[in-house]
Amino acid sequence: MKEFLLLLLAHVLVDFYLQPTTWVVDKKEKKYKSRYLYFHILLVIIASYILLHQWQNPLPAIALGIAHGIIDLVKISFDKKGSLTWFMADQAAHLATIAFTALILTSNILPGFETLIIWFNKPKTLATLSGAMLSLTPISFFVGILTRPWREELAKLAPGADDNLANAGRWIGMSERLLIFVFVLINQYSAIGFLIAAKSLLRYNDKSTEPRIPPAYISKKSEYVLVGTLMSYTSAIAIALMVQILSQKFK
Repeated sequence: MKEFLLLLLAHVLVDFYLQPTTWVVDKKEKKYKSRYLYFHILLVIIASYILLHQWQNPLPAIALGIAHGIIDLVKISFDKKGSLTWFMADQAAHLATIAFTALILTSNILPGFETLIIWFNKPKTLATLSGAMLSLTPISFFVGILTRPWREELAKLAPGADDNLANAGRWIGMSERLLIFVFVLINQYSAIGFLIAAKSLLRYNDKSTEPRIPPAYISKKSEYVLVGTLMSYTSAIAIALMVQILSQKFK
């Protein structure tokens, strides 16, 4: 575990603190021809070597640096728009190489995989992962179906009104449900109250700069958001409580 944390620290330092924006831009433009790509690889090797402080064995740091460079090169070659998917995939690949290197250093490759498989197959783990996944997109569809009549009513009040960021409500809802799911599992119900208080800061002005949007739309939009929020919160709490019950029953 110590080796993994040291290599993870080196990765975070080099990837997010010691890499100027000019390096990132140059790498995107020139790809493997960018000299900063190789500077970045060198920094990964140096930071990993220093933090591991295994002075007689530089090979893990060198291998990790080369793997880091290959992963970065794949990302900048295929990620044209700087998407979240590619960012997550890039970081997941880096974490996988760090974990693999740490397991090699501690000679715990097979025991490590066996421990992971045993952990994954535990009923509590499966229930928690299933509950977390259920709290995200499936509940978004569920709440969306239940609140559809009110969306249609709002559309009739102000046809063509575009006062929402694209998919913002969906991502806000999923983030809130995931937080509530975690809070219930760790028995931090007071944190849910804090989240509700923070959400109450969201207000819709009783006046609109758009003359085509009537005041009734603003009032009903607030009620629509409140109803959707309560449905979302209730669903997340119910799922988390079910996970707790299943975890206690099938230990």
